[in-house]
Amino acid sequence: MAARQSYPVLDVGRESGVAPSQFRASGRHVTVVGAVLDGENAYFDNGVLAGKSKPEQGITFGPEVLRAMQGRRVLALWFTAALDEEGKAGWFGLTVGEMRIDAAKKDGYRDPSAFQSKLTDSSRGRVSVFQMKEPERKALLTLLAVKPDLWVHASRTFRDTVLAAVPEAASVGAAASAGAAGAGAPAVVLPGTGGPPPSTLRSGGRDVTMLGIVLQDGRAEWDNGLLAGKAKVEQGIVFGPEALRAVGGKRAVGVWVSVVRGEDGRTGWFGATVGEMRIDAAKKEGFRDVSAWSLKLNDAARGRVDLWRLKPEERTPVLALLQANADLWEAASENLVTAAG
Repeated sequence: MAARQSYPVLDVGRESGVAPSQFRASGRHVTVVGAVLDGENAYFDNGVLAGKSKPEQGITFGPEVLRAMQGRRVLALWFTAALDEEGKAGWFGLTVGEMRIDAAKKDGYRDPSAFQSKLTDSSRGRVSVFQMKEPERKALLTLLAVKPDLWVHASRTFRDTVLAAVPEAASVGAAASAGAAGAGAPAVVLPGTGGPPPSTLRSGGRDVTMLGIVLQDGRAEWDNGLLAGKAKVEQGIVFGPEALRAVGGKRAVGVWVSVVRGEDGRTGWFGATVGEMRIDAAKKEGFRDVSAWSLKLNDAARGRVDLWRLKPEERTPVLALLQANADLWEAASENLVTAAG
């Protein structure tokens, strides 16, 4: 009985009559559940664990690539949850398998050998989403939102890999964390803060509050829309990773700032990370390093400080915003104060 209590409890995806799988992998007690991405539909379905998911039912599968070439593409996902050091369940592994299903012919294609290894790979903490196309990655947000507490306490590898593929997951996690972090998260109310309210999340065993700053044309403003890729300067802009995409545009900088409560109970600035963009407002196009950008919120939440990315003329207005709140500045982390010079 005691052993079973050490497994994460996941009560999802049982509609197909298959329960989550629980076992030990790499010294951990893990729980594995299945999910399906079928067009615009994304849902948990443990039938994936036994080849009995909803889209698989009634289909005869084979390894021939041309078997269901004209059929629809369906993805099977294996999600693994494990307990962290505090005994809280969080996402740990995620693997993806592709199927082709011709519903009219009742025929389907999948790679049997690859499918057989997916559950094992996920249970060991592998996180691989490279097979997912852009719309499918967006649909992944729907699944993460079903169990927000698992995203809040996910392993670093899981969070970093998913955020690199789906930067919008940062806002899902932040919004979800508000309930998990609850009263422990510092309340921060600053004058002139634009966009949505600050976000709260759990990071490194701390309750953290996140805020955003956007700087352009030498002017820095609070804009929490940055936390979800919806800052004022980002709205209506299509971003891409090509360096020449907005070479004629203006430089804009995003700064993710975290706030924590110290051991003495005082609330202070904790981490601050910087991301650079170029925006061509006339063409509605922008450039930024998507993979690096997606990790900025997480890095700031953990207390990382990289203000060195700011140009000298940019540091002054950003630091002015931070120092304008004397209480937060006086209780700021040593790393932040040192980086400020």
